[in-house]
Amino acid sequence: MRKVRGRFFWPLSAVLTLFSLGISSAQGALEAGAVLGASGEGFERALAPRTFQFPEDHGVKPGFRTQWWYLTAHLKDGQGQPFGVQFTLFRQGLLPPAGAPDRASPLASNALWMAHLAITTPEGHGAEERFARDALGLAGVTPTPFRAWLEDWTLEATSGAGSAPFPATLSAIVEIGGQRQQLILTLGAPRGPVLQGDGGLSLKSRETGSASYYYSYTRMAASLTLTAQDGDSAPRRASGLAWFDREWSSGALAPEQVGWDWLALHLSSGHDLMLFRLRRADGSVSGVREGTLVAPDGHSTRLAPEAYRFEPMPGATWEGPRGGRWPVRWRLILPALGVDDVVRAVQDDQHNPLTVPYWEGMVCLEGDGESCGYLEMTGYEPPTDAGPRSVE
Repeated sequence: MRKVRGRFFWPLSAVLTLFSLGISSAQGALEAGAVLGASGEGFERALAPRTFQFPEDHGVKPGFRTQWWYLTAHLKDGQGQPFGVQFTLFRQGLLPPAGAPDRASPLASNALWMAHLAITTPEGHGAEERFARDALGLAGVTPTPFRAWLEDWTLEATSGAGSAPFPATLSAIVEIGGQRQQLILTLGAPRGPVLQGDGGLSLKSRETGSASYYYSYTRMAASLTLTAQDGDSAPRRASGLAWFDREWSSGALAPEQVGWDWLALHLSSGHDLMLFRLRRADGSVSGVREGTLVAPDGHSTRLAPEAYRFEPMPGATWEGPRGGRWPVRWRLILPALGVDDVVRAVQDDQHNPLTVPYWEGMVCLEGDGESCGYLEMTGYEPPTDAGPRSVE
């Protein structure tokens, strides 16, 4: 169920920014490609590999236009039923720091925060979002001790985390099946950080500056507890694995790119796999694909495009609320590990119908139900003035 919250009203500049990024007046939805493809003039760019500094890089990079902290967890309860959790905190700069006016009001803000919280249970999938100004401590990220929050949605490091954001706990109140519930997701010690792309420089197109800085903590033990606020039912518990991404950029997509497909998969062999590809409006791959394989000992290998196949299976789609067809079964071939299988959504409808609509949900291999992870897809919804676009 879609939920939207905000605090202290939105400033006019924020509203204008959203419309300039491509809000559809007919549907009231932003296209993810438009957000990341918008001009980053005046902001810093990801141009070359850099030396990462931890824990400082876990915190805010105010010189960059767009950044996010992304957590996903796939879990199963005692009966083997699947549960999934996604928490994402976004920061969007409205003006580069050098051009921002000096304003005395405590409500003044040159950036907006947006948080997404989605959960998949055996009964279905739901998503909520919140917004806040970059003011009065309503939202933010501190690198040490690590804490990322928007209002009372909080991802916070626990004792022993050191320079890493984990171990940590995610806590939030969410609505599941019309009932408010307390969500507690406990995360163990991490594997990583893993630098994605070229030493942490992740290209999104061949255009100069169309890149991000990107690293991951690819594997953490995770335990979920859901407790109904009415107190009439016993807590529900599940356990599994989690993945955390940190990324920042200033306009990462080329004009012809409308969306992407991203997979983070925990294989039962102990390997972790990340793949993504970017697409043009006609559904073809834009020429930018990236892959990383992390061995059980933590060693990571950047995968050449010819080292794997990851593509949607014809006809295996779910039709979204606006008519788009979202692939829910993907062929995955990874010869290095002898993998030739199908990545399948545990539920076809794991669509987040939020301000930026996208599909994000738990997936598993059909031939190995212990190899599971998360798939994110954007840009499959058709333009408001056209019919559905096939990706087959």
